[in-house]
Amino acid sequence: MKKSTLSILSIMLAATAAAGCAKTEEPKQDAKAPAAAKDHVQLTWWVDTRGDVQQAYEEMKQGFEKANPNVKINIVKTPDDRINERISIAANTNEMPDIQQGSFFWPLSYAKKGLLVPLDDIVDKQDFEEKTLKNVSVDNKIYIYPNSTVAIGFLVNKDLFKEKNALDLLPKNMEPWTFDQFLKAAKAVTDPGKQVYGYGLYAGDTGGDQATHSLLWGFGAKTWNDENNKAILNSPEGVKGVEFLTRLIDEGVVPPGAPGLKASALMNDMFVQGKLGMAFGNIGNLPTLNKAFTEGTAKKFEVDIVPFPSVDGKSSNTVLFGYGTWMWNTKDETKMKWAKEFIKYANSQENMAKMAKAESVLIARKSLAKTYAEGTLQYKTTQLFKYAGNIGLSVPGYPETRSAFYPELQAAFTKKKTAQQALDDWTKKANEIIANSSK
Repeated sequence: MKKSTLSILSIMLAATAAAGCAKTEEPKQDAKAPAAAKDHVQLTWWVDTRGDVQQAYEEMKQGFEKANPNVKINIVKTPDDRINERISIAANTNEMPDIQQGSFFWPLSYAKKGLLVPLDDIVDKQDFEEKTLKNVSVDNKIYIYPNSTVAIGFLVNKDLFKEKNALDLLPKNMEPWTFDQFLKAAKAVTDPGKQVYGYGLYAGDTGGDQATHSLLWGFGAKTWNDENNKAILNSPEGVKGVEFLTRLIDEGVVPPGAPGLKASALMNDMFVQGKLGMAFGNIGNLPTLNKAFTEGTAKKFEVDIVPFPSVDGKSSNTVLFGYGTWMWNTKDETKMKWAKEFIKYANSQENMAKMAKAESVLIARKSLAKTYAEGTLQYKTTQLFKYAGNIGLSVPGYPETRSAFYPELQAAFTKKKTAQQALDDWTKKANEIIANSSK
């Protein structure tokens, strides 16, 4: 009797266990993370403030929350202005967000401090260019999931060149050109009486200092050594580059007061208002331009993009400027698990296809980027990728080296220092920053 009762009980327990397993098994969803749906977490996601991608961010949040009701994602819009300071304060007070969306230029110097989490296990590596992944890596580990990648060059107001019958002075079909050709083109459209200048030079802040480095590289200079642990810009080639930029001021082809002008004033005001023939920029500037054209606050003109010049005119230089998603090491294992799952979901091919519809976005995935039509600004931008140089994103203390750079440029442009003195002083400061940041 006892044996019979035990047998029946065993069968009942086995059936109950099987039923329990069947009950908890759920169909897989793209946005659904495996394991521990019991975790109830709130994640903070800092996002950049580009207007044309906000809808995509909201859809990513909603899609993930729908598939994972236990996770709530709080979006915090974080302007680019003083972003490095905001990040530094957050890192030093252990108030980092769980996830952040923004420029490649912001976070990588924190990787060596253990404040970022590697994402190699979730990045779809075969769908990205090697140079793109290198730009978001430190010590061969990927710390940013790249979604939007652009290369900088000169944005051109073609209408100004048409008015001066000078279109033939610009490079055609994204071909390289020389500094002599560039200067001739800048002079052709300069008209001080109308407050119109050939090129928008400035040194009032760090915004867009990538353009200055790209121009100096055109003279053969390098900003960093191959190991990314030493500044070497004070070379004879670097000095020639700064002397050339100072010459632009002397010859009056740039706006008055260039040493104190800020990037935002040039791009959001002077270039938009048709006062510059050429200005550093990329397709990320198009929403601001088109908004002004649509609202009637600026007269519409035709915009193009051309490469930066070089001494021999056989090549060019650029910086890959992109946006992506990264994860801070908050040491909260549960939050970090879900943060990584969200990053994987947000950067899926499906979600990136949605983001690709934004005007400021040139999608980083090769499978999506190849859809841009020849002749478009997006397609032309992809022609610049092969010229990408090392801006030093993984250099220890990189944000601080940027802040130390523009005061030295100002000193050179105002001739308070020679080009050599200015670059010597910056190189010394940069190497001190690297040493202190490496401790």
